[in-house]
Amino acid sequence: MNKFLHNTIVSGIFAAAVSATQAAPIYMTADFSGGILATGGLANSLGLQGTNTCSGCAAGSVSGNVLFDQSLIPGSGTGIVNIPLAAVTGAPSSTIFSIQFGSSPLEFEFGDANILGSPSIRFENGVFNGFSFVKDFVVNGKTYELNMQGASWTMSWLKSNSSSDLVASGYLNVGNQGLANQTYFDPIPAQLPGGTVPEPTVIALVMIGILSIFMVQRVNRRTEGSV
Repeated sequence: MNKFLHNTIVSGIFAAAVSATQAAPIYMTADFSGGILATGGLANSLGLQGTNTCSGCAAGSVSGNVLFDQSLIPGSGTGIVNIPLAAVTGAPSSTIFSIQFGSSPLEFEFGDANILGSPSIRFENGVFNGFSFVKDFVVNGKTYELNMQGASWTMSWLKSNSSSDLVASGYLNVGNQGLANQTYFDPIPAQLPGGTVPEPTVIALVMIGILSIFMVQRVNRRTEGSV
């Protein structure tokens, strides 16, 4: 009976510890890049040129960075999965997500106004496959839309509610090498305000620890009494 009780206590502590570990995010920062495949009539006014015709110049460049939770990356065989980008304590919006196009440059960040829906990082079978990011923006009185879906993106001039002209389209470098310069990011610990209730996992660990100490002492007393 004592052995069974001991094993039960140990198993409970182990399960609680595993639960706490699994709940902890693993934040990573990484850089990504891409290119411009095609351009329309308004591309030059936005500082954009095709990457092939402007090799190595700023007007043909696409680059950015992202902060994501590595523990949420799905495994192989899971198909396409979008993981929403989220605010992290101590990380500015430009660290969470930022992308630049061309020589002006056109720059967009997490938390910008007029972002449609929830910006997400995309994985396909556990491998980086771009982003889901849609945003309207205004330059020189004209309204444009950036639409990123996976590894492809388009930038269009919204002439009216029913028509638009393509300004530029392009790609992101994806796959196993798509996220470069990956680095661990340590968020600033959030200070608990007065009266904050600890997480259930913490309470469970404390209660199990107290119970185990009590039971061990009880077993020891019985053992000493039987000698």
